[in-house]
Amino acid sequence: MVETEVQDGPKVEINAKRVREQLDLLVRDNAFRSSKRSVAFLKYVVEQTLNGAADQIKERTIGVEVFDRAPSYDTNLDHVVRTAATELRKRLAIYYGEEQHRSELRIGLIPGSYIPRFTVPLGAVATVTDLELKPEQGVVRTHVASVEIVPEPASNERNGSGGLAQRSFWPILALSIAFLVVGTLGYSWVHRESAQDLFWKPVLETPGSVLLAVGDVPNGPPIPAAGTNGDLPTPILHTSASATVPFADAVTIARVVGVLEAKGKTVLIRRESASSFSDLREGPVVLIGAFNNEWSLRLTHPLRYSLALDGDKHLIYIKDVRNPSSRSWSWRTDQSTSRQGGLGGPVLKDYALISRIRNSETGHVVIVIGGLYTYGTEAAGEFLTDTHLIQAIAKAALSDAALQNLQIVLETTVTDDTPGPPKVVAVSVE
Repeated sequence: MVETEVQDGPKVEINAKRVREQLDLLVRDNAFRSSKRSVAFLKYVVEQTLNGAADQIKERTIGVEVFDRAPSYDTNLDHVVRTAATELRKRLAIYYGEEQHRSELRIGLIPGSYIPRFTVPLGAVATVTDLELKPEQGVVRTHVASVEIVPEPASNERNGSGGLAQRSFWPILALSIAFLVVGTLGYSWVHRESAQDLFWKPVLETPGSVLLAVGDVPNGPPIPAAGTNGDLPTPILHTSASATVPFADAVTIARVVGVLEAKGKTVLIRRESASSFSDLREGPVVLIGAFNNEWSLRLTHPLRYSLALDGDKHLIYIKDVRNPSSRSWSWRTDQSTSRQGGLGGPVLKDYALISRIRNSETGHVVIVIGGLYTYGTEAAGEFLTDTHLIQAIAKAALSDAALQNLQIVLETTVTDDTPGPPKVVAVSVE
């Protein structure tokens, strides 16, 4: 399938030569030169499409032909293609987000697939040539508005026998009303609130700035308090005095700040240890980090899903009060962190807990974003800032639930030290 999207404006021709020229610009840019995997992925899917083989672009085919996997490899265990696609989408977003590239032909991936989409810049109308399109391979979709000007008929035609003007009035009126209704419905559809809008709505509607409190760097795993049975909702944390921030937390901070500032909110960023309870009472709060953020531990404690520690089994886990004995969503604190999720090793999964707390101790909405390990935190940040991923909780994020506490448990599979696409495993609205 070759898909293009165009807007009104000057005509711009899209052909195989121009697509390849744009591809060459992309792979030579700094956003791509450091990633041979993204370059190989992008070149493969674009060339397959231009050669009329878009229908052959499948996860297994890419794994075999781009990443040298065996033809029989298990795509459920080896997420190399999905992880590479996520990385590619990020690099494309970085490239086209720069001002100097915004007038260029855009190459992206159609949501939910690995097939490329070619988009001309806003303000240009595309004419598509020599892209070898066939009905079974897909269509070229264009969105071009046009207005046809019809000359006004001569007076003798308007006022001839039978009262042409009178007979034409009612059909024209009916057609005008129909256009008005369709236009109104279309406007409502285009401007409907997305799942992302609904999730962040309580934060956006609260006046004032947003406090973003990020957890400190942990100095070893959490431990149980003395004299307890080792199963604690609020483990004891030891954090270093370093002023640095974990990389995954920094990535999540950048994503969250980008979403909030794009919607007109001012964000104040502080370390969790430097944020007092009175600070949290000033307005909406976003907490980044789970076991490295004491506010995250404290404020999620009364909810259905909370952060807990099983010292005897060396586990940190997400606890479900309705199934307290379960350790399904856990991370071993005594496992090696080198070469996590490496090829040929055991499948490695991390989990994250996202909580939107309306009935918090602070009197304001609090958002908690944290993984059991760094991979989960990064996956949670990606989930909340990606309009397609967050659509998975659209029903739970509806306005009817806006006054309740919303919690989401995510799972991510780690490949080559990189978290894969986050998957929703549980949602609670209370």
